[in-house]
Parts: sequence; C-alpha cells; structure tokens
Amino acid sequence: MMQSTKCMKKIILKEQLPKLITFDAYNTLYATNLPVLAQYSMVGKLYNITTDPNELIKSFPKVFDKLREDHPNYGKTTGISAYEWWSILIKNIFKPAEVPDKMVDDILNRFNGENAYTVYHDVFEILDLIKEKYPNIIVAIISNTDPLVYDLLKNLDLYKYFEGNIYLSYDIELHKPDAAFFDHCIGQIMKKHFPFINDDQLNEFKKSCWHIGDEAIKDMEGAANAGLNSILLDRIDKYNYLTCNRAKNDRDEHNLSIDKVNANFNLMWDESIKKSKIIQLSEKTYVSSNLRNVRQLLFNE
Repeated sequence: MMQSTKCMKKIILKEQLPKLITFDAYNTLYATNLPVLAQYSMVGKLYNITTDPNELIKSFPKVFDKLREDHPNYGKTTGISAYEWWSILIKNIFKPAEVPDKMVDDILNRFNGENAYTVYHDVFEILDLIKEKYPNIIVAIISNTDPLVYDLLKNLDLYKYFEGNIYLSYDIELHKPDAAFFDHCIGQIMKKHFPFINDDQLNEFKKSCWHIGDEAIKDMEGAANAGLNSILLDRIDKYNYLTCNRAKNDRDEHNLSIDKVNANFNLMWDESIKKSKIIQLSEKTYVSSNLRNVRQLLFNE
C-alpha cells in the first residue's frame, strides 16, 4: 500500500492525452439513491415483511461471503444464473421471514435502473466531453461484477458510451486487483482499437492508459501494478487520503461490503463537490473527490 498522504496544492497537468480511460462501475459511475438494504426493506413492507435495515446490514457481509463461497463468480461455476444468485441472497438476507418469489422479482427489477440508482453528474460531463472533443480516446468498463449490469447500464443511459468495451470478472473469470485481469482487458482493447501496437510497445502504450475506480486496492493499486496510471475516486474521503495530516484509513473486505450497501447518492455527491480536491500519491497514482478534478488533470478543462 502506498503510504504517502502528502497534500499537494498543485498537480502537474498531463501534456499527453490519454489513449484509453477505463472505469469501475458501481460507486464510480453511479450509486444507489438510498442504501441497498433500506430499499430491500421498503419493498418488503409491501409484502407485510417488516425489517430494520440496520439489522439487515449486520447480516449482509456474512450472507454475501457465504454465497460467494457456495456459488463462486455469481453462480457461474456452479451452474446457476446471476439472477438466481441474487435471488438466493435476498431470501437469505430476510431469514427467518419467508420471502415470496414475487417480492424477489420486485427487488431485482427495482435494482435494474433509476428506481435504485443515479448516475453521478460528473460522469455524463466527462463522457460527453470525451465523445465530443476527444473521440479518439477509448473508454471502457473494467468491473468485478455479473452480467446483470449490462441491462442496468442500458437503463441508466450509460451503455452507449461503453458498448463493445465492457469487461466483467464474471465473463473473463479474473478479478481486480489481479494484474492479469487488467492485462487481459488492455490486450483485448489493443487488438480491437490499436492493432498497430505490438507486444513490445505495450509498456509504452500503458503510459497513456488510465483506470478510475472507488477502491484503493482493487482499482488504484491493482491498475498501477499492471502498469497503468490510476485514480482512486474517493467521493467521501473514506480512505482519508484527501484530508491533510490524518492517518490513512485502510478498508478491509468487511468494511468495503458495508460501504457498498450503505451508499447514498445525494450524500456522496454533495460531499464530493464540497470537498473538491485531487492529490498525487506517486508517479502513477492519484486520489480525487470527483471527476471534475480528473477532467482538469487529463484535459486541462
């Protein structure tokens, strides 16, 4: 783990435009409108199943980890669909209550679009900027998730920006922060968009590649270890990198699981704009509270 927490007042703007920018998906491009289990609980009430979201949160990490152990890779290795995988999780979260299949369907349908999620405003800003002014820059998604995200991206009006360049751990059977996952994705993108670049030129090509995500190890460090430039998008400063003179806050898998289900779009967006800052940790790694800072870094606008 990179230890520096030095606050830099001035970041050196990049003279060379990126050739490729990859993004994580959840909590990078979009977040839940309300915490996940608060939304589960809301749907449950419609079926006369009353629960305390805080109690559901306590059980979530254990249920989630057990399901990943029993049915790895969202069920792909054991022959169940991702939809079935999430259905099992929902039923187990509500135990001992008996959850009807219709309630499970309602929850999963809710989490398939804008009823559950909102895209961060600065995401459309930077994607539209690239599309309109820098169309030669390739944008892609590299995410540890399942294929249900394809429909979600379409329903959130994001799919059109990334079509043909979406790389999921489910499909590739590799996961961040493994450098092999990043290398596989970069290799596929090179073959598709930069066929003139050979393997000997790969390291030079990576100098113009950037990955942006919300987790320090899986995104920032994983991408940097694969030779990419990387930006930790920490909208609420959960790692404390953006606060001068405070000890860095490591997040273990338990805390990261809680972070994911506790996301609240309005709170996270407001905090990311209020505490607008970007710092440089090393030659290849940065931390930013929002994508407007990233736009300034990469495009000087």
